[in-house]
Amino acid sequence: MKKKLMPLAVGAAIAASSAQAQMFLNTDGTGEILVFPFYSAENGNSTNVNITNTVNQAKAVKVRIIEGENSQEVLDFNVYMSAEDHFSFAITATEDGGGSLVTFDNTCTVPRLTPGEAVPFRNFKYLGDKGEDNPDTDKDESFDNTSITRTATGYIEIIEMGQLDMRELDWDADEDTPDSVNPIVGAITHGADGVPADCDVHVAAWSTGGAWWKDVQAADTADTFFVTGWAGGGLYGEASVVNVGDAMAFGFDADAIDSAVTGSGWQLHYEPGSTKPDFKSDGVVTDSIVTVNGKQIPMEYGADYGDEASLVAVSSLYQKQVIMNDYITDPGILALTDWIVTMPTKWLHLNEYAPAVAGVSEEVETLVPFSTPWNGRTACEYATLYNWDREEANPAFTPDVPDFSPQPDIEIELYDLPLCYEVNVVQFGDSSAVKNESLAVGISDQLVANDGWAKIDLSWEALSADGKDTVNDHNRWLCDDADDCLSGLPVTGFAVQAYGNTSVNGSGNVANYSGAFLHKSNAVCSGTVTDQLTDVGCQDYESDLYPTSDD
Repeated sequence: MKKKLMPLAVGAAIAASSAQAQMFLNTDGTGEILVFPFYSAENGNSTNVNITNTVNQAKAVKVRIIEGENSQEVLDFNVYMSAEDHFSFAITATEDGGGSLVTFDNTCTVPRLTPGEAVPFRNFKYLGDKGEDNPDTDKDESFDNTSITRTATGYIEIIEMGQLDMRELDWDADEDTPDSVNPIVGAITHGADGVPADCDVHVAAWSTGGAWWKDVQAADTADTFFVTGWAGGGLYGEASVVNVGDAMAFGFDADAIDSAVTGSGWQLHYEPGSTKPDFKSDGVVTDSIVTVNGKQIPMEYGADYGDEASLVAVSSLYQKQVIMNDYITDPGILALTDWIVTMPTKWLHLNEYAPAVAGVSEEVETLVPFSTPWNGRTACEYATLYNWDREEANPAFTPDVPDFSPQPDIEIELYDLPLCYEVNVVQFGDSSAVKNESLAVGISDQLVANDGWAKIDLSWEALSADGKDTVNDHNRWLCDDADDCLSGLPVTGFAVQAYGNTSVNGSGNVANYSGAFLHKSNAVCSGTVTDQLTDVGCQDYESDLYPTSDD
């Protein structure tokens, strides 16, 4: 007599699942969701991406490549990683200026990626970004933002979809050895030659009549060959942007969101042709743990946000009032600095309320903390830029020379920095350190010195009067069910510094150098905003320093 084994210990799986109730950004670098804030195939760049499964558990993983203007998917596919597997690919330019993906990795994917054959990115998701001229106005309102070149720069999401059953599925009760192993696990396992046994098995499972195809005829996700309870985590990611022509490269780690999913072991295992899963999918948890001044703060979003609760939980992990970093633009060493400022949840916040390009209404409300809908070309949020040289100086705050007392009041002129895309390249020098043109905003005329440090304040309160009006008096407090609130906008990213030496050791050779540095940040959390932010909630602040939306 044959019998089915339970796919892993049900009790252990349920215990693991119930323990994963609050997502968090894992500073140790591993998790279930990875966010790479940047990729580029622009102006000679290519981007190498590595994903590693550090645990002894086979996984299904979604790879999503997202363009940088409005976060539209340009290529999605499923990857089936064996235990302790590694998957790598490169993003390179096409002849028409778009991006493409190529891999020499043998790990199984659906659809199949043939090693060495590039797959061009697609612009299907943003073909509607066109505007027609309105003859009733004096302004030409026509535009076409559907070029394939838009796919050359963006960011990447990696989402674990489920865990495959690692145990033998059948055995004979009269024998001590199993008859067979999970055919999916066996097929993705690499042999001595480094090649999986049979990647066609996964393609067949998703093809008409296959096991997973049958699963999704009755349900959203496919469950055959997967464990019972969610047991995810252990992914990490690294990337490097390389420009061979300019002999330049810089590398960075992916953000890792851990304990982000609960439910079945196949909870997010959607078919390859679907753009799911995303941060709003069923099973993505609705609570988070954020860090404020070193204190771990639990946030709960399940009651007030409905279907958007898990999205807001992800946003809370990235919600910052201030980001800070160095910059250097010294012409003597050909220095350039760009800050990558990516908003990885903005697209979903806006997507729920996005109007058609034609007839965009100013009355459209977007889901907090954002304020401006996508109009086919931009969805601008504004922030306040401050910068100092290396000796504390910022002329906006200090007179140029000593003065008698009482001194006149010095009016600080605020610069409202436009952050109009999902990936923003804040360009400190006269040209771009990462060789980006499409997403760049230049600020060189706002700097007090060639070298120094800067901060971007993302709070509504820091904006100029014009800036506040531009974002429709939106206060940018992201509050949970208990009215504990986080100030600012959800952002991630890093600074890239590039240098050049035109005469190495007097030989006349040219050398280029570059490096990437994570943004430093401050999160500001306060209690119920209607209670003036004092004496309640996750952190106590003076209300005159952190005014409420009623002030």
